Amino acid sequence: MLHNLSLRLAKYLSFNGGLDPSRITVIAYGLEIILGIIVKTFCFLAIPSVLGVLPQTLAAFTASALFRLPPGGAHCTGFARCLFGCIVAFTAIGILARFIGRLGDWTLTLFYIVLGLAILLTLSQVPVDNPSRPVKKLEERVRMQKWALGILFAYFMLVNILTFTSDLIFAASLGLLLQLFTLLPAGYKLMHHYYMFLIKVTSSITKGRW
Repeated sequence: MLHNLSLRLAKYLSFNGGLDPSRITVIAYGLEIILGIIVKTFCFLAIPSVLGVLPQTLAAFTASALFRLPPGGAHCTGFARCLFGCIVAFTAIGILARFIGRLGDWTLTLFYIVLGLAILLTLSQVPVDNPSRPVKKLEERVRMQKWALGILFAYFMLVNILTFTSDLIFAASLGLLLQLFTLLPAGYKLMHHYYMFLIKVTSSITKGRW
C-alpha cells in the first residue's frame, strides 16, 4: 500500500511539480521511506498511548532496536507484517511491564541476568549472517561484536547512573530478551511460522474471504 501511494505521489510531483520524470523511481523510494517512518511513529505512539503503556512500550522497543543493529537476526519482511508484529510484541510487553514490573525489586536482578545472557550470545552468535549479506571478513565480525558489546555496556551504565522505575527496567529486559531470541535457530523457525501465518491472513483478506 505504501509503495503504491509513494509511486502515485512521485508521479504527481513529477508531472505537476516540474521534476524530472526519469527520477520517479528514486523519488518514490524516498517517499516510501518517509511515509513508512511517519506511519510507524504514529502507530507506536498512538496505540500504546490509548492503552496507557507508552513509556513501557518505548522502553522495550528501544532496548530491542538498538541492540538489533549490530547482531542482525530473524525478522519479518514486508512493511505491514513487520509493523503489525512489532506493535503486537512490544505493546504486549508494555502491558505486562505495567502490571507486573512494579510488584517487586526483582526487576533489576532480571535485567542483569538478561544482560549476562546477551553478552554470552554476543560472543558466540554475533553477527548472525544475513543470506543477502553474509559477514565473511573476520575483522568485520569482530567489529560488530565490539559494537554489540558496547551497546550492552551502555545499557549497564544507563541503568546504574539514571533512575528508572522497575516497570521500565522490566520492559527493557523483555525487549532485549526478545531480540536475543531472534539470534537463535528457534527464533528463525518461529519467525518463519509467524511470517507464513500473516501471509495466509493477508491473502485471505485481499481475496475477500474475511
